[in-house]
Amino acid sequence: MKITDLTPEQKAELKNELANEEKAEKAKREADKVALREMIDTMVTNKTPELVDFGAMQNKVVDSVFKDFESIISLKNELYGIKEGQASHTFSARDGNSSITMGYNETIGFDGTEGAGVAKIKEVIANLSSDDDNRGVLADLLNTFMKPDKKGNLNPTRVAELNSKKEKVNNPLFTEGVDIIIDAQFKTRTSMYIRGWQRITGENGKEVKLTFSITAN
Repeated sequence: MKITDLTPEQKAELKNELANEEKAEKAKREADKVALREMIDTMVTNKTPELVDFGAMQNKVVDSVFKDFESIISLKNELYGIKEGQASHTFSARDGNSSITMGYNETIGFDGTEGAGVAKIKEVIANLSSDDDNRGVLADLLNTFMKPDKKGNLNPTRVAELNSKKEKVNNPLFTEGVDIIIDAQFKTRTSMYIRGWQRITGENGKEVKLTFSITAN
């Protein structure tokens, strides 16, 4: 039956049914939203203490391992002439069944003097003739490797790539500019971590490699 075939009374009744149905669906959505919020509140409240305890345990384990390896790292540095400040150390058992890497996560920042280096590189580009092969290379480096992020900082990874281009560009002023940018970098340690693995023999007799990765604040 077509809607046009309905009587005014039937159309009014159908319209009322549709309105009631839409109202019921809307009420159900609102009720579901309330239920979702309550579920989130309950889950977060219940899980937070467990996760806080787990985080504290992780911090304690990492700190303990670092302290246990202090004497080993000190002796290693002394024997092999390694300077203090190495970001990570890897130790492996000679039987090949286990290994531990311990170290610090680091972020790279700039001290504000990198702008002088960028200016020198721009000067190099400005002084090159339009048919100079290096002009295109340097312009690409400037736009790709030295484009700052939203905070105005250069990308450390791109700066490292820029450093690798010094020999190809072969320009003293360019080299000086890159060196200024490199020297402007500094590292900040943000957290400690332990990663590693262990080989064991599983229940079926097959070798299994178990891995772990723990980060502490």
